[in-house]
Amino acid sequence: MDLKDKVVLVTGSSQGIGKETALLFAKEGANVIVTYNSSKKKAEEVFEKCDKLKKSLLIHLDVTDEKSIKECVEKTIDKFGTIDILINNSGVLVWKNLLEQSSKEIENQVNTNVAGLIKMTKAVLPYMKGQNSGIIINVSSGAGKNGYSGLPTYCATKFAVRGFTQALSKELPSEIKIFSVNPGMTATQMTNFQGINPSKVAEVILKTAMGEIKADNLGDVDVWKHVVESKPADVYYTAKKKIGEIFGGNDKNERSGG
Repeated sequence: MDLKDKVVLVTGSSQGIGKETALLFAKEGANVIVTYNSSKKKAEEVFEKCDKLKKSLLIHLDVTDEKSIKECVEKTIDKFGTIDILINNSGVLVWKNLLEQSSKEIENQVNTNVAGLIKMTKAVLPYMKGQNSGIIINVSSGAGKNGYSGLPTYCATKFAVRGFTQALSKELPSEIKIFSVNPGMTATQMTNFQGINPSKVAEVILKTAMGEIKADNLGDVDVWKHVVESKPADVYYTAKKKIGEIFGGNDKNERSGG
């Protein structure tokens, strides 16, 4: 698939996987919608780089707010007239055992990682159906394939993302593709920057969109199967004590995209 002039909306693209994905698609000639929730300055830097490569757009987006979702999609359509590819990347992680997680922390993970992703997809889907084409890539996780102590809510949300992907694929026409890309250990704030460079995950996302990487029969693309230095999730999630030190047992959250 040629990405030149395609319109690509990346949620949470001010840092980490989202940032690298936005830059990579812009390098391929796509019009990228860079979105952010709280990290405006970082998003502006990403936008400037993307816009130099190809006409892009910077939009504030809170996927837990339906009005924000609606405005983001409308601004994109007003600017470019279409959305060809949606990359649902926004995510929040709380590294605590369940009894230590507050109701607010649980709700934030569920509302961001699952409900927000579903609502974002629902908002974009009518435009894809109208043009009879589109690609939806949901960034799940190796923690969406196996459960890990200290991440009960996060794992639940990432399992849900994969379930949503599988179920929606049965409702979509063959012209609209949907995938779950599952990273292993990736060097973001979530892992104290241990793991593979997020640009490697972005490359897998790009190749999935281009059709160069094929999903399995459940729509999954496991990053560690396509990147030599990547490790399956269990290699690092079971090293909770080492990585979890950055959270210090407090309520620090991390938006994977910003």
